[in-house]
Amino acid sequence: MALIRTLFVSFFFLLSSILVVSAQDGDIYIECPFPEGQDVASEEKCAEYPACEWAGDLCHLRANSEAGYHVVGAPVPTPRGYKLNLRKTDPSLTMFGSDIQDLVFEVINHEDYHLQIKIYDANEDRYEVPVPLNLPEEAGTHPQYVVNTTQDGEPFSFSVSRDSSAGEGPLFSLAGALIFEDQFLQFTSSLPTEYLYGLGENTHHVFKHDFGSRETKPLFAKDQPVGDTEVNHYGVHPYYVNVNHETGTVHSVLFFNSNAMEYSTYLLSDGRPALTFRSIGGIIDLHFFLGPSLEEVNIQYSTMVGLPTFPQYWTLGFQLSRYGYTSVEEVREVRERMKAMAIPQDGQTIDIDYMVRFRDFTYNKENWTELPQLAEELHNDNIKLTLIWDPALVIDFENYPPSQRGKDADVFVKWMSEDLVPEDQEPGCESYMIGYVWPDTKTIFPDFFKPETKTWWASELEAFHTEVSYDAVWIDMNEPANFGTNLAHPWNWPPEKPDWSLKCPDNAWDSPPYPTKMVRVGGSESKRISEKTICMSANHTDGNQTYLHYDVHSLYGWSETVATFEGVEALFPGKRPVVLSRSTYPGSGRYATHWLGDNSARWDHLRNSVIGMLEFNLFGVPMVGADVCGFLEDSTMELCARWMQVGAFYPFNRNHNGKGQTPQDPAHWPEVAAISKEVLALRYKYLPYLYTLFHDAHHHGHSVVRPLFSEHLTDTDALVVDDQFMWGTGIMVAPVMEEAVTSRSVYFPAGEWYDLRTGHTVAKGPVTLDLDVPLEVIPVFARGGVIMPCQEPAINTKESRQNPFCLTVALDSNSSASGELFWDDGENVHTTEHEGTFSAEFEYADDKLKMEVFDSTAPVEGLNLETLSFFGVSSDPSGITVNGESLQSSSWKFEESVLTVTLSVPLGQNLEVILSF
Repeated sequence: MALIRTLFVSFFFLLSSILVVSAQDGDIYIECPFPEGQDVASEEKCAEYPACEWAGDLCHLRANSEAGYHVVGAPVPTPRGYKLNLRKTDPSLTMFGSDIQDLVFEVINHEDYHLQIKIYDANEDRYEVPVPLNLPEEAGTHPQYVVNTTQDGEPFSFSVSRDSSAGEGPLFSLAGALIFEDQFLQFTSSLPTEYLYGLGENTHHVFKHDFGSRETKPLFAKDQPVGDTEVNHYGVHPYYVNVNHETGTVHSVLFFNSNAMEYSTYLLSDGRPALTFRSIGGIIDLHFFLGPSLEEVNIQYSTMVGLPTFPQYWTLGFQLSRYGYTSVEEVREVRERMKAMAIPQDGQTIDIDYMVRFRDFTYNKENWTELPQLAEELHNDNIKLTLIWDPALVIDFENYPPSQRGKDADVFVKWMSEDLVPEDQEPGCESYMIGYVWPDTKTIFPDFFKPETKTWWASELEAFHTEVSYDAVWIDMNEPANFGTNLAHPWNWPPEKPDWSLKCPDNAWDSPPYPTKMVRVGGSESKRISEKTICMSANHTDGNQTYLHYDVHSLYGWSETVATFEGVEALFPGKRPVVLSRSTYPGSGRYATHWLGDNSARWDHLRNSVIGMLEFNLFGVPMVGADVCGFLEDSTMELCARWMQVGAFYPFNRNHNGKGQTPQDPAHWPEVAAISKEVLALRYKYLPYLYTLFHDAHHHGHSVVRPLFSEHLTDTDALVVDDQFMWGTGIMVAPVMEEAVTSRSVYFPAGEWYDLRTGHTVAKGPVTLDLDVPLEVIPVFARGGVIMPCQEPAINTKESRQNPFCLTVALDSNSSASGELFWDDGENVHTTEHEGTFSAEFEYADDKLKMEVFDSTAPVEGLNLETLSFFGVSSDPSGITVNGESLQSSSWKFEESVLTVTLSVPLGQNLEVILSF
């Protein structure tokens, strides 16, 4: 098989050489998918699909030379790359029919580290994801990659490699036949290694994907509680990271497609790890990021999909919530418990309980009549209030103004054609698609793609704020969720009413030929793609284009997030919007915080939350966390204590409980209260460090929570650790996530590691140690070589932000360290990175600590730096000078390689501290 090697010269891909390599067309054995699942596999079943053939006990795709495409003609140069024409080799060899006979393979160069490859219909436009991406106006001039494709007349294949990949195989290599039908796309790539991460949001019990046995997982936004099997959850992120442990390099790939999909991980018959993607619509649109480090990949990906939102400082504090508060008085009682136990708190969230019959933009004038007063009481305690809204609004135009105003603006989702409107359509609803969710009245769903919807939504947010002065918005149920679709009636349907539910038509959109694995998992009752959501035969419009819900279903949460962000932005001019969303898609991190959904009070869900947190930091959504202590089922004292410890190191730290469950606020158990108070004090102490990490994420695209291998890409032990994690590069957390455990094994990668609380040396890695972990202890360590800013903690961030600062200086083997601090007012938007902000850089080397101040000192006026803690100092210094002045020996203490220096200097001035030995 001949290959065409293409290189960039200036901004153009030009044909440079022809390489001849051997074909790998035959013995691939890529599994043929059956709509019913592999349990029905048989020789007879296999014969129903012409693109497949039976081999022993496996139904697999025919060879690429038979079932795939071949190249037609030579590459055609374009300003940013080239195009190659493809044609279906044998039109009769189909999976589900309607194969696209002529395709275009297009290579598009962006930045030197960023390559885009598209495969699409040569003759007709198909749906493409309308989420905007940040792409450069001009291409890079020194690409780090090489694209190889087959030549005219040959079976089509392609691969992507690094330009200077001595000894490294292709990063992506098409294996077997490409399938491109109207409602079914499939392609497979062999991977350099099995160290594969990402691909969500679905159930993952391990961070590194398994290739030992074939695993297939669905991706499609669904109101699906955290499960135990391979179920699809609330959001869709078809994005993966692959680490080459031999070369220490990382690359990542985004499959930019929003249709229902699934992916499989397995080994090819020749032993290569492989990844198969299947989607039931759109096009193949791949974005490659070359890194080569993990953080460079994170930066490159986040830059394209949108840099993460910069959280207001208070959101980094502890937040409390539950579904099932019965009244304002109950919230007050919980608040008093928290104050009595002196447990830090910055946010109070109230679920749909406060509404009138679960109707958005209302509050119950009985048990919740004093909700406005409660908001002011919380504000007086320096506590912010978050309220929830669901997208579905009730059909009660005469008595419910938000719906009438929405109807007047024509903001609701409609059936794609008038002939699909049910005969029993509610009066006055025209062609709106009608469902049923939490309210006791049928509902309609806003089309958030529509500009008019955004305007209407923003006005409703503003109108309600005049009644209740909330601070942040929580948007839930935005997959969108709908109850009882295609069933006799929803589970919560009023029993006195005749049976009814939203029924979806039996057409190509609601009954696609391959509905993906999602219809077979998660307890799907209808076994249809519209399970627990609205029908695929709906229309959306952005005013210029019309989209089928079939195509944009998984973007519904994203579209509502954008509308809500813009609405909150208008409500609080100049302030950073605080939006919490359940359903996400690439780019959602630009607008929202995310929590990992309806988990249960179970130890395995606690453990899985760490994996989810790591994944969403890969996905560009670093402000993430799980419901602390679990949402469903009753928590125990021990589980809640351990979960409060882990949650203290979630970026988004919220304890949330379900309706009917026993209370689990940390003040409920004296033991949990004491443990929570201690671990939250540690969190609050290092909030300046966490805030600086978020500043770097927002302005540059860094992750906040990182896997242990982030700095150790060739460490195969670190590459499989998923029960420990890092804050940036400086803090490692090794939580206890098993019941009745008082010791645990902790892996320390290369370097010096210190106990974060005491500063004592714990390990010099790489090494694994067994540590004692009684209930009151969560192991937390400082990594040598990092300087972390800190601050005396307080009961909330309003108070802690006024307290003295400190520095934790953890030395590496060269007795050096570095770090930085970013500081501002904690809430305002900055039109430029340096406007009204303070930053400082720290460096320790040759027994000298330097702090250099940048930008404005106004944000730190009145704040002093009062404590320096040096970890890993060899001996007690004979003298210390601060900006040229000697300290008295009583100003420092040395014990077990920990040097603590007390001083008092304005944070806004340059600093030089010299240790003499």
